[in-house]
Amino acid sequence: MFSIIRWRLSHMRLFKFKNRAVALRQAQRDTLNIRTGILSEAKNLAFAFDFSVYAKLLTITLLSGLLLLSACSMRHNPNAPTKQLVPDSAEVYDKRFRKINIEDIDLAQFWDEDPASSEEREPIIISSSTYSELLEDVKGGVVNIYTLRLEEHDIRFGLSPNDILPLRIPLLSDLIDVVPWKVPLPQQTQGISLGSGFIINEEGYILTNAHVAANATDIRIVLAGGERQIPAKIIGMDPMTDTALLKAEAGYPLQALPLGDSDALKVGEMVIAIGNPLGLTHTMTSGLISAKQRVIPGQKKGQVLDFLQTDSAINPGSSGGPLINLYGEVIGINTAIISDAQLVGFAIPMNTVKEVMPLLITDQTQRGWFGASGIPLTTKEAVRLNYPDASGILIREVSEKSPAEKSGLKKDDIIIELNGQTMDDFLLFRRKLLGLTPGKTILLGIFRDGEIIDIEAELITNPKES
Repeated sequence: MFSIIRWRLSHMRLFKFKNRAVALRQAQRDTLNIRTGILSEAKNLAFAFDFSVYAKLLTITLLSGLLLLSACSMRHNPNAPTKQLVPDSAEVYDKRFRKINIEDIDLAQFWDEDPASSEEREPIIISSSTYSELLEDVKGGVVNIYTLRLEEHDIRFGLSPNDILPLRIPLLSDLIDVVPWKVPLPQQTQGISLGSGFIINEEGYILTNAHVAANATDIRIVLAGGERQIPAKIIGMDPMTDTALLKAEAGYPLQALPLGDSDALKVGEMVIAIGNPLGLTHTMTSGLISAKQRVIPGQKKGQVLDFLQTDSAINPGSSGGPLINLYGEVIGINTAIISDAQLVGFAIPMNTVKEVMPLLITDQTQRGWFGASGIPLTTKEAVRLNYPDASGILIREVSEKSPAEKSGLKKDDIIIELNGQTMDDFLLFRRKLLGLTPGKTILLGIFRDGEIIDIEAELITNPKES
């Protein structure tokens, strides 16, 4: 009799557990259906509403956590586009400059820059209204960017035995999990993304991050204090430097922000960051330049970027916004945060952006290949090679049949000049290489066996990329 009672009790517990499991799966399906419905409605109505309704809808869904938008995290950013889903021939691209030769581009009047930005200037006197006055001067040149974009997700298709079992069975369920019962199938959907940018030319040219505009099918910008959605198109994007150039058709001159000299920055200088974090339009935060030439983890293969580090708060949605010094000059593009830290943000130095600007204008972002690898010269190596200095780039390897080999470059050569400019900084050398395309001729000053010689070579397309 007791065994029958025990069997009934265990059967009742199993039945209740099974019912709970079924109810839990049904609740998960209902939650998924609700979120899918909300996302579908947001996509359908995003650009049909006027901006005020759209902004409220986007802000509410962001703050409530129902949308997973692209954050700027170097550790966890699953939504960052890594595959090109929208072809370069799409309507969202402005192709007006694609047939222009890079050598024919004159950038002298393309952006404003104060020559004094590279020199010692009178310090700014700080008062309680310094930041508010600065914001008033520059906010007209900062834009919020809203995009509809294609996204690709893997849908797991199939059924695992564990999905139909009422509870997990020790050992057996673990063995079942090892077998790939579900097959991943890629599916494209349309999502909503937001970011920031800033105007560099009164005709409507805007700089932002490449990941803000990546895979976009429709781009709208909104100016400070405005509700009008101004359509924009992509002039060019460079994933290697995470920069993009847009063109907005406003129909009237826009306020452009002057560009500063990021090399002239000093650690400890005060800066402000302006952006569109979580849909909270034109938010300003202040801080300092915490470090320069910072190489951060998580960079994509092939990237050779160094960043400005700042403690100005940079949040999801602030990507592409300007980092501005107290003189009102843009000295960097806000691009990334480290998710496990607080007030550790990074910006692309403006001088790096200037180097690749011709590539952005023509949308020709393929780099030239020289075929040599180098490292910063150390004092030990300088002594070994009888070089009377400790600055330069030491050649460690020369690829066979490369332009470097054909030019006569050898291992243990020391590069001291590139196109007439002294190369005493390895990161400066790498930055200069970012703007060199196939067909470009370079002139190197080389130290070898106590002599300085000149080497000339024409860059080609990397055979591995052909």
